[in-house]
Amino acid sequence: MAHGESKVDTKAARLYDKRTVERSIKKGLLSRKDYDKHLKALDDVADKGVFGSPETDDGPADPAADGENAS
Repeated sequence: MAHGESKVDTKAARLYDKRTVERSIKKGLLSRKDYDKHLKALDDVADKGVFGSPETDDGPADPAADGENAS
C-alpha cells in the first residue's frame, strides 16, 4: 500500500480500474453514470506520455527495421 493511501482509497480505486470496472458495474458496486462522471473528472495527461517505441544503443527496437531479413 502506498504511503498515505488508506484501505478505503485502495478499494475505491479498484472499482474504477479499467480492467475490472465492467465486473463492478454488473455486480452493482458502481453505476455506469458514476463511472462516466469519474472519467470526465480525470486530468488529461496525454502530454506526459511517451509515444513510439524506445530505441537502444544496440540498434532499432524492431529487428526487421534494420533492413536485414532473417529468411
